[in-house]
Amino acid sequence: MSRTIKEIYNEAIRERNKRMELTEFSSDSKLSILNGITWTVAAVIYSFETILDVFAIDISSAINSRINGTPTYYANALLQYQKGDTLLVREDGLAFGYASMDESKRIITQVSYSESTSDINLDSKLIMKVATGLKGNLSAIPQDELLLINAYINKLTFVGTKIEVTSRKGDILIPCVSVYYDGAVLESEIYDAIEEKLNGYIMNIDFDAGIYVSKVIDAIKKVEHVTDVYIDSNVKNGQGIFIACYDGDGYLGETQKIERMSHTSSGYIRQSTGQGDEKGIATFREAIKLIIDNGCDTDCLQTN
Repeated sequence: MSRTIKEIYNEAIRERNKRMELTEFSSDSKLSILNGITWTVAAVIYSFETILDVFAIDISSAINSRINGTPTYYANALLQYQKGDTLLVREDGLAFGYASMDESKRIITQVSYSESTSDINLDSKLIMKVATGLKGNLSAIPQDELLLINAYINKLTFVGTKIEVTSRKGDILIPCVSVYYDGAVLESEIYDAIEEKLNGYIMNIDFDAGIYVSKVIDAIKKVEHVTDVYIDSNVKNGQGIFIACYDGDGYLGETQKIERMSHTSSGYIRQSTGQGDEKGIATFREAIKLIIDNGCDTDCLQTN
């Protein structure tokens, strides 16, 4: 980290005072020629050190992105996977690649990674989560294609590295909250606006980012005519922000309440479809209770 101009100037003064031949030029005036030259040189050195800091950051980022065998290396390799194409050895024999690059065949659009350790097996495993589609409308990659992707990444894996590529159905967000509104519009309009804001929240979060209770509530509060969002602990079965995740075998697990924040199993979230395994899981409209805000406290009788 670069020093400040004052630090450089003071260090130069201390060094100058050590030299007997320069003591006769000693002056406390900031306007003296020698002090002026010292300030100028300090400013030049500060500028040079600042440039070196920026250069060091750029070089470090470039090196980290190019080091083979790092998690970022494997993540970038997965993003370059081309469906249906054969991976070939480059002519120089130093790396693998495709005969031609075709963006339309790159089905993996989102990748994240985490490290998995086990008490039984001391060797850690790199878990790569992948998904296809656009942000806010992501979906799992079919199992038959996932087998080919694992075979692809295994060709690029260095000796001693264990990698598992997973792709699961999106985790289901269930916002069970009481939403107070001013009653100026129809319930259907409020539900539509809330659903739009929640979908916007889903679209804007990064892949495999944490799901925060406060941010889900903030998204609902941004709806026009909404005056408050309340988690009522007295409601049957309790209210809160819940999430339901699919496991590695494709089975839907129990809904779990998010106390403050939670990481997703699949890397992304979505609304319940209300069909198949998700038939018993509430959609946004079913989970949210609308209440007209008449200015009473929470113990007052409210009407839907």
